[in-house]
Order: sequence, then C-alpha cells, then structure tokens
Amino acid sequence: MKTSLRIIVTLVLCALLLIYVVDVDLVIKTLGNCDPLWALVALAAFLLDRVLMSYKWGLLLAIRGYSVSLVQKLMVYCSAMMWGLALPSTVGADGIRVMLVRRFGVRVDDTLATILVERGIGFIVALLTAVASLLILRTVLPQDEVYDYGLAFGVAGLLAGIVILVFSFTDHALNSVLRLVPQRFADSSAVRLLKRLHEAYASLASDRPRIAAFSALTLVEHVMVIVCYALVARALEVQFSPMFIFAAVPLAILVSRLPISLDGIGVYEGIFIAIMALGGVRPADALAVSLAARALQVVVWFPWWLMLAARTGMRPPSEAVTPAAAPTNPAAAPTNIGTTP
Repeated sequence: MKTSLRIIVTLVLCALLLIYVVDVDLVIKTLGNCDPLWALVALAAFLLDRVLMSYKWGLLLAIRGYSVSLVQKLMVYCSAMMWGLALPSTVGADGIRVMLVRRFGVRVDDTLATILVERGIGFIVALLTAVASLLILRTVLPQDEVYDYGLAFGVAGLLAGIVILVFSFTDHALNSVLRLVPQRFADSSAVRLLKRLHEAYASLASDRPRIAAFSALTLVEHVMVIVCYALVARALEVQFSPMFIFAAVPLAILVSRLPISLDGIGVYEGIFIAIMALGGVRPADALAVSLAARALQVVVWFPWWLMLAARTGMRPPSEAVTPAAAPTNPAAAPTNIGTTP
C-alpha cells in the first residue's frame, strides 16, 4: 500500500475512534491519573523488553560469527525504531537497522538473513500467542461461538507458517525461486546476491541450540509485552482483567501488522479497545493505556538513539549499501566487532 494511502487510512481510523468510540476528555483524565512510581516500573519493563529483543538478535548474529556488544545492539535497535518514526514508511526500521549495524562491521547480507529469521520466527510466535488469546476468549465467553472460526483459521495459519518457515531454510526453496528467473539473468548480480543471502539465511538454522534459545526468548518477549501493557494500565489506575489484557495485546499486535496504516496506528488501538471492552474496560481507558504505552516506548528508545547519534551524527543512515560476499564458513566472519562504544 502506498504511503499516502496509509496516511489517509491512519487519519481516518484515528478520527473514527475519537469521534464515535472514545471520549477525548475521559482519555485525558485517565492519563492524568498516572502514578509516577508504577509508570517507572512500566518504563523499566519496556527497557527490559528492548534488552531482551537486542540480546536474542545477538544470538543470530553470533551464528554468523559476529560479536556485537549488547550496548551496540541496543543503540542500533532503538535508533532504528526512532528513525522509523520520522522517515517515510518505505524506509522501515529494519532497513535502517541494516544500515546502522554496518557501522559495527556486520555485512548487509548477514544482517538481512538475521532479520528475515527474526521476523519469520516472530510471526510464528505471534500466531501462537494469538491462538492462545482466542482460546482465552472462547473460555471466558463460551456463549460466543464466533471465536471457533478464529481458532480454526489461527491453528491452520500457525501450522502453515511453521511448514513454510522450515521449507524456507532448504535448498528447494531457493531453487523454486530461481526457476522463476529467466535464463538470461541466471548469472546476474541480483541472483548472486539472492544465493549469498539464502546461504547466510540457511546457515542460521544449522545452529539448533541457538535457534531454539532464540525461539524460546521470542515467546518470553511476547509475554513481556503483555506484562508491559498490564503495568501501564496499573500506572493509570485502570481496572482490568488479566485474562482480557492477555487476549487483547497479542491479537492487536498481530492484526496491526497488516500494512494498512502507519506503524499500525488506529488498527492496534481499535482491536485493543474492542477486546478490552469485552472485559468491562471503558474505550477511553483502553485508548489511554495504548497511548501511554506508545509514549513509554519512545522514551526508552530516545537515549539509545542519542548515544548512537553522538558517535555517528544526527543524520539518518543513507549511505549506499553493497553487500559483501557472505563467508562460506560462519566462523570465518569478522569477530573483532565487540568494542565498547
């Protein structure tokens, strides 16, 4: 979807929420009830979430032979999220992350491979938590059989996603793509890049202990996000059912990944408000929780962005990127990258 259309969709969704769903005065009143101590606890939880996210990304980088410090990974991760807020949606946070981590010696194809695996496993875990959310709703709302259809689609999607992810690591996946390339382009630089990228991508699956650890930490990180929202609700003195917030956050995150609005704004809030309302939370309170959570995330990102900007400049990364050949042996990749910033 084009950027201009996504902006329009975002504005329309936000307008519909503010006009027909929530009372703006009540939202402001709820935000004004913030307990500073609990807000600090929530802020610490969001920081822990980013630390966990950065650490588990480092597991994938380590498979390719890189040793980037946790501080460096945090700077890259949070800076990418900050630039992702300011730059056009066609330049996503993942693209910024590819450019930023080059400054610490990581090859482009290796970074792309780790991001693809991160997103693939992340999507599987998101589907898993969404299915758990639907099971919760089916349990607490037994009279509503509409969740049976959602569960059926969710389980089918989860199984299909696992099959596709496993298949993507095999040579058959690469060969299936190469068959679609005309013979005259078989030796082009684009095809060579694709082969190098898939080689790096497939090599990540060869380290099963790290992949298993990464997958387990991804599940923990998804649960951590739910805890963060619960702490934000506590900070705003919003009464909520833990069951419904566990159902609302994963489903809202999954649906908001659809590329129809900027950063899922409007889509996430709509789903979150609708599910929390089933648990008796006022729409204004649910919206206040979502807005406060977004604000706290930016507060967490900002210092790390400043740290990286202080050493590399305030301008967004824009240098041309030319992937180097990926090492045939992951252990041959550079390892002298762990200097402290």
